[in-house]
Amino acid sequence: MPNMKLLLKESIKNVGKVGDVVEVSPGYARNYLIPRDLAVKPTPGNIKKVEERRKEIERQERERREQQAAMLKQLEGVEVTLERKANENGHLFGSVSATDIAKALQGQGFNIQPDDVNLPGKLDRIDKFMVNIKFAEDLTTEIKVYVAPDAESKALIDASAKAKKDAEAAETASAE
Repeated sequence: MPNMKLLLKESIKNVGKVGDVVEVSPGYARNYLIPRDLAVKPTPGNIKKVEERRKEIERQERERREQQAAMLKQLEGVEVTLERKANENGHLFGSVSATDIAKALQGQGFNIQPDDVNLPGKLDRIDKFMVNIKFAEDLTTEIKVYVAPDAESKALIDASAKAKKDAEAAETASAE
């Protein structure tokens, strides 16, 4: 079946912005876009209605971008510390997610969503990580995320390190 042309009433990620006439598969149009009132057939009357809405949304987008740019300036130098349970080698039981980082930033008063947080990989050990916060291609910054052990895990890690140090000292003494 050929693709259908539809006029978008809302911006949809990876499809298009408000007012765009896009070609989508008939199933996507019939089962998702039209029932959710996200798109309509591109008639002259619909185009006129959506054009007014598009201007309003573009104004809102500009304001939101300005707010995001200001927030990025505030985010410079911000650090997040998350305590997690870890084994004696510093590996976490589980990992730190974008949602965890977003919640920590929200706790500090920043309106950051998990989708805005780009992790450099799996955060599954006690360490310092640089994490990207990205609102758009040109609106991005990096923050430091410290993954620290909780009190119980810290005691375990310290005991393990002390045992290793004592073993190395004993080995060095017996070699002499």
